[in-house]
Amino acid sequence: MDNDDNEKQSKIERNSRVFLTRAIFFMAGLTVFALGLGHVHTKEPPQLTVDINKMIEVHTQKKKELVEQHQKGFEEIELELAVKVDVLDKQVRDRKKTAGVIMETDETGLDLTRKLQEVTLKLLEHRYGAGTHHTKFRIVVDIIYPHSIIIDPDSDSTKAKFVIEMAPYELIPCSVFYFMEIARTYTGGKFHRNAGHVLQAAAQSEATKGHKSMPFQEYNPQHPHAKYTTGYAGRPSGPGWYVSIQDNTQNHGPGSQQKENPHEADSNFGRIVEGVDEGVIAKIHSVPQNGWLDADNCVQIVKLTILANSVAQPDQWSEWKMPSS
Repeated sequence: MDNDDNEKQSKIERNSRVFLTRAIFFMAGLTVFALGLGHVHTKEPPQLTVDINKMIEVHTQKKKELVEQHQKGFEEIELELAVKVDVLDKQVRDRKKTAGVIMETDETGLDLTRKLQEVTLKLLEHRYGAGTHHTKFRIVVDIIYPHSIIIDPDSDSTKAKFVIEMAPYELIPCSVFYFMEIARTYTGGKFHRNAGHVLQAAAQSEATKGHKSMPFQEYNPQHPHAKYTTGYAGRPSGPGWYVSIQDNTQNHGPGSQQKENPHEADSNFGRIVEGVDEGVIAKIHSVPQNGWLDADNCVQIVKLTILANSVAQPDQWSEWKMPSS
């Protein structure tokens, strides 16, 4: 190649480099301008810059909260959540007592119950591991039959048990939490009513001391009062509870037991998964008395034990223990 060709080639290469350099600077300039830095002479910062700063601020605050939560102990978080539940619980009860208020249609009542359900779910998650360690819970109900239906006092026929599986806590968190608390702090109880449609039990616990009822009539049509489900007795509901020995969707569902509120229903919380086929429920129902039972015919509930499954093995159950850290 002669000198003229070399010179032409060098010129082409120089022009290409200049073009690429200018293109890079041009694109960089557009990027800077798009980010708002091209408006340095305006008094107000460009909107994009404000949004980025806001995102940084939110991220920083979230990071701070996570660090603070990590530094807090289990008991401290537990106390904070329990206090929030108690505050909202009182607000819900107060609203429910307000003359003329129907909680199921009242805007303020619905807002308060929704907030109570949300924070109760958080306490279920923290205290019981709902959704994090466990997906379902069960309660083992240990009973002693009265002498009126015991065949052999010296055999194991005096004792029995049945198992309640708690309803999905996402549907009725307050109802589930309430009975979990009864079981966790249980002090005594008995089946003291033998009706044609329910077997009704009394319950005493530290959590319901003073006959503390449910804060409101929590109900979800996805968990109706079908046969062998468990619900809370009374309006307001609890701490007394019952086993439906027939389909009580109409008897205890919305609009039942009173005429003033067509939406109100008994709160419910679970269904029996063991004890029906084994004849336990039928035997309780066989006591030789109907209605409210005399002491000699009451079936004693001596113990309530909480079982929990694991997220990894949902069909395996073990006794739940209160976490400490």
